[in-house]
Amino acid sequence: MAKVTGPLFSMSASGTIGKAVTYGRWKGQPWARVWFSPENPQTDKQVNIRKALELMVAYWQSGAINPEGKAAYEAGAASLGMSGYNLYMRRGLNAYIAQLTIDVEPLSVEVTGTYPDDVFTWAPVV
Repeated sequence: MAKVTGPLFSMSASGTIGKAVTYGRWKGQPWARVWFSPENPQTDKQVNIRKALELMVAYWQSGAINPEGKAAYEAGAASLGMSGYNLYMRRGLNAYIAQLTIDVEPLSVEVTGTYPDDVFTWAPVV
C-alpha cells in the first residue's frame, strides 16, 4: 500500500468514495486502496467451520473450563506467543477436523482434562 499524505487535500480521510477508493488509518498512518467487495460464498464446509468456532467460544465463555484450566492454557500459550484462548481455539479446531472433518456439521463439543492433557470430544449432527 502506498503512503498517503493529505488524502483528498485534507488532513485525514476515511470511508469509501463511489465504490472506487477506500481511505482509512492504520497505526496512525493514513492509507488508501482500491475498493473491493469481499466474497462470502457460505459453502457447507465454511458454515461447518463457523459452527465449530461458535461452539468452542460458547464452551469457553460458559464457565465449563474452570479458572485453573484457563490458567493452564495461558501458561502453555506463553511460549508460543499467543493467548490461552487462542491455544484453546487452535486445539479445539484441530480436534474437530481430526474427529469429524469439515464435511460434517458439529452439534456439540466437550472438553475433558486440562492442558496439555485436554481431550476435545465432538458430536456430529445426525
